[in-house]
Amino acid sequence: MKLRRAVQKLHYRVSEATFYFFYGLAKLLPSSAFSKVAYPFLWVFVSLVIPKKRIVKNLTAAFGKSYSYATKKGLAKGVREQFIQNLLDCFEQISDHNHAKQTIRIEGMEHLQSALNKGKGVIALGAHIGNFVLLGTRVGLEGYRFHTLFRIPDDRRIKKVIDRYLPHYHQSVIPSLPRRAAVRSILAALKRNEIVYILGDNLKKGRIDALLFGQRVPSPRGPISLTLRSGAPLVPMYLVRQYHGGMQLVIEREIEMIRNGRLANDIAENTQRVVLHLESLIRRYPDQWNWLTVRMTKYQKQSSD
Repeated sequence: MKLRRAVQKLHYRVSEATFYFFYGLAKLLPSSAFSKVAYPFLWVFVSLVIPKKRIVKNLTAAFGKSYSYATKKGLAKGVREQFIQNLLDCFEQISDHNHAKQTIRIEGMEHLQSALNKGKGVIALGAHIGNFVLLGTRVGLEGYRFHTLFRIPDDRRIKKVIDRYLPHYHQSVIPSLPRRAAVRSILAALKRNEIVYILGDNLKKGRIDALLFGQRVPSPRGPISLTLRSGAPLVPMYLVRQYHGGMQLVIEREIEMIRNGRLANDIAENTQRVVLHLESLIRRYPDQWNWLTVRMTKYQKQSSD
């Protein structure tokens, strides 16, 4: 236990030092120079935290032999590349408050406004795809009250960093733990007709067995349970990088809930619909989802030849 705590503390201190290193570069250098100087350092960092082998295994589980081994390796490289670009954009947002507004185009704002007109707040359904951090920033810059459900590390210095630099991102954070306090905060924000952003693709632990690419994955019931409990519309949102440059925030129509009067069945059925929605999104942008928030075990052996 003591060793685990020591390793975790070391991890926090390294993360803190890494953040301030790149923050210093972003403040010191112009945007173009910052990207060139920071890129090789970020590549080393991303290579350590995002193992290519695991991405390829999940790609194999999802797509089987329909994608060649070379294609999967290329997609895994693309996942890392997207992650680096997202980090660069996040640091540039700190040094330039207009960065998100200048680089992100919004599509479907009318869907968000239509949902808010119901007066019950909005649960924004997100995923670890594209630059999910700056999604709230872009919506917040339009004047909306935006909250992101986030697991804050139990470390005083990391919390201090978050408190200090969060205003640059024009959103607030609702700590996901303890859970009861998180639920109270979410319901209070919805009651004020505000937006709560929940990433619904943590498919490692969950009470609902849903199908993703034909495989059963443990899925969280939180987004659906909160939607059914509060009556707030569930509105899918995602921020993807366009292949010709720039980023696009897509806000889709709300997902209408199935309500048959049996809560457990309603949660399970609607959760499956959300996971299928996620699958369709991943199929469109396989190199922009990080592939690490899912536990897929049906790996098919495939030669690299």
